[in-house]
Amino acid sequence: MSDDANQKAIEDGGPLPDHVTREVPRGAFALALLTAGLLLATWLAVYLFVFLPRGPVS
Repeated sequence: MSDDANQKAIEDGGPLPDHVTREVPRGAFALALLTAGLLLATWLAVYLFVFLPRGPVS
């Protein structure tokens, strides 16, 4: 398929080029891992620097 035909297919809502369908899931997975990692790191920091110094609840 030529570049002109690819562009026409995209403008008409047709199938996406192969390089787009390969890249998008990988980027979404990387973003999900980054977000989960930041959430875990934040939770661990709060636990270590807020909850542990206060000691046990009596």
